[in-house]
Amino acid sequence: MKLVEFISLDSIHVDIDVDSKKNLFKCVSTIFSKNNSERASIVVEKLNERERLGSTGVGNGVAIPHSKISYVNKTKVFFLKLKSAIDFSSSDKRNVDLVFVILAPIDCQSEHLLILSSISSFLKNDNLVKKLRNLRKPEEILKFLSKY
Repeated sequence: MKLVEFISLDSIHVDIDVDSKKNLFKCVSTIFSKNNSERASIVVEKLNERERLGSTGVGNGVAIPHSKISYVNKTKVFFLKLKSAIDFSSSDKRNVDLVFVILAPIDCQSEHLLILSSISSFLKNDNLVKKLRNLRKPEEILKFLSKY
């Protein structure tokens, strides 16, 4: 599965100015829920619930928070490049500045796992992560991700 199969230009956000995981989840929920506060609070609650099971910080300054949301019909993936790295309780103790967020329907099993696997495979290559980190514009990021 190629990364661009589930990441679109409108789901790539750069220079996100947040100072904590909590505020990151609020930001994601607002973007995803298009300012519907009831739906946004569900997203925040579900991402926090998943995070309590264990950090989704995967190392090398990257996190993949993910959850299943009751009102989601189709899996949505966001990529956020943070202005400043934040603590994510990652096993390597590095703060996170690159975030892939996966929000999936409740009944979605295999697609959710395929997407996680695709992102994880991409992230195993330190050179690719370094190149991704140096890109500044959503269009550049999408073009780069389209190769993988």
